[in-house]
Amino acid sequence: MKFIDTHCHLNDSALINETDTIIRNAKEKGCLAVFNNADSLPSMKDIIFLSKKYPSFCYAVLGIHPEHSVKDDEYQKEAFSYAEEHLSEIKAIGEIGLDYHYEATDEIKKRQQDIFRQWIRFAKQHSLPIVVHSRDAAWDTFNIIKEEKPQKVDLHCYSSSLEIYREYLKLPLEFKIGIGGVVTFKNSKVLKEIVSKGQLDSFMTETDSPYLAPTPFRGTRNEPSYIPLIISEMAQLRQIDEETMADILLENGEKFYGIK
Repeated sequence: MKFIDTHCHLNDSALINETDTIIRNAKEKGCLAVFNNADSLPSMKDIIFLSKKYPSFCYAVLGIHPEHSVKDDEYQKEAFSYAEEHLSEIKAIGEIGLDYHYEATDEIKKRQQDIFRQWIRFAKQHSLPIVVHSRDAAWDTFNIIKEEKPQKVDLHCYSSSLEIYREYLKLPLEFKIGIGGVVTFKNSKVLKEIVSKGQLDSFMTETDSPYLAPTPFRGTRNEPSYIPLIISEMAQLRQIDEETMADILLENGEKFYGIK
């Protein structure tokens, strides 16, 4: 089967020294492309480096993870400037969004929301999709996206409810959710239900490597070559053959990122 990994971090310290091997393994399994997502200013630079080292395979997605929204305005300014300097080399803005899991004071929430809105506006200005991280902030994330009206949205590593998923489908935008290794976990009942009942054209495959490896590798280092395990689980949930599911997911990802 052929597939792409729409969200990974090959720039992570757990992977970057082994990228030749990881990419070779991925290609042997049928991987056609990976999309490395930034989470900080230093990671942006590593991701651009990887896109140049592995052209037409490693694609760059630049943005600031909400955990770094608390950093000062100069840091944010540098991040926006770096993204603007590399517009011709990037496919989307991400990962950006909201994360209330560890700290959720009103001040931190407001700061994250402000930075999130700024990145969405930047993406709209340059006609780029956004890749969204949302943790313990489902409705705030939804409301900001509804208000800011980005053109294309990928909710990476989707972990919200079926109800919110259906609300996103009503919005006038191109909407996708990233399905990763979590769908193979036995206790992942909500995500399995969404894959079973949701619109096939709203799904894309991702790993979030080196995190969230699928069963039977759960708890170990993740990598793009594990995507077929995710596709297999999704095919079983939809009761269709794996090749058909793989073709649908590949088309969804290629269309979203404009690489076909």
